[in-house]
Amino acid sequence: MAHPTPPSQGDLEALRRLLLEPEQQALEELKDPKLWEEQVSQVLPEALVRRTKSDKSIQYALSPILEETFVRLVRRNPKLMVEILFPVLLPAIRRAVTSLFASLTQSLNQTLDQVFSVQGLRWRLEALSTGKTFAEVVLSHTLLYRVEQVLLIHRDSGLLLAHQVADGVNVQDGALVSGMLTAIGDFVQDSFDPQAGINTVNFGERVLVLEQSAQAVLAAVVRGTPPPELSGRLQDALSEIHTQFAAELRQYAGDNTAFADAQPILETLLEAQYKRPESRRPYAALLILGLLLAALGGWGWSNFQTQRAWQTYLQRLSQTPGIVVTEAPRRYEVRGLRDPLAPDPLALLEGLPLRPEQLRATWRPYQSLEPEMVLRRIQERLDTPPTARLAWRDGVLVVSGRSTQNWLSRLRNLAPLLGVEQLDTRQLVLE
Repeated sequence: MAHPTPPSQGDLEALRRLLLEPEQQALEELKDPKLWEEQVSQVLPEALVRRTKSDKSIQYALSPILEETFVRLVRRNPKLMVEILFPVLLPAIRRAVTSLFASLTQSLNQTLDQVFSVQGLRWRLEALSTGKTFAEVVLSHTLLYRVEQVLLIHRDSGLLLAHQVADGVNVQDGALVSGMLTAIGDFVQDSFDPQAGINTVNFGERVLVLEQSAQAVLAAVVRGTPPPELSGRLQDALSEIHTQFAAELRQYAGDNTAFADAQPILETLLEAQYKRPESRRPYAALLILGLLLAALGGWGWSNFQTQRAWQTYLQRLSQTPGIVVTEAPRRYEVRGLRDPLAPDPLALLEGLPLRPEQLRATWRPYQSLEPEMVLRRIQERLDTPPTARLAWRDGVLVVSGRSTQNWLSRLRNLAPLLGVEQLDTRQLVLE
């Protein structure tokens, strides 16, 4: 029986390529990063959207990267940050400044009205006669109501959970207040109705407004007459506290640490309302206008005095031998020429309301040909003897008196260099 001929190596290779070539090609493509980038880019946006809907892990992962990128961007290009924030911040700043100025004007009007008006004088007399401070009298006449304290109390135990007090209010012991409320509530329930609760308690000039729930009591100490809507705000605040601290209220065992986060909610209830004045007198506007006019007049007078002093200084410079002012482009700035033998320009400030550190002066050296400077130059450089006299006459330097031949020779040699064009020595006697 004849044995079959085994396939050749070439046939096996062809068969292997035929069967495995697609898988091998796919494996080779997996090794190419460019193809990976192309495939990932096609599904990445949808994958990010889908994962964002399911949980917040994408936000948590990207937050450090975005923060670092933002910091680097701001450091590298601060101007870009300014351009982004400028359209947002400028209107906010403008509104804040306008609101602050309006509030300042209103407060100043009220203060001046209280100080200078007949009503303000009556209040001062009342303060003197009753022994109260002027602020207390004004508050009693202008205050409609003010929430001075807010207390959050655990209903079952009567313990104080949180306490918020307005500025400038004498604080009573919150634990005593909560204990008093618990005792009064128990008395009402035991004596009258087990389901009854206290809504308001009047004591002196203050009213205690309460709102209760199954696990907590919210009490507001109000000076004046509380408005009806205050109860609604207390109910809303109590509902928010129950929503945020439901577990803490159910498991309360005397630890108030968990209720520290309730302080901002209580702080929103510390509000006040005052009577609006019947007629507004423009005291603040007139005072501000007067101050502005006074400041403007003072600035104008000071500017006039300074400008006049500056012109006087420039005139002194121009009249001083050896100094030439070539340019004075603006106040306190001057440029020019100065002979080394000329006086110090700063010495010319004497008697003027100008300080040397205000000036910006640039002086270039030069040799002045003014007669006074020429005479001073000859006397200093030639050591002129006291017996010789120098005088100018029609542009000619006249030398008289007595001197030596040596000094006269030096004078004739150096005269052209020192600014002397003609020299008359006929009246000089040589020794």
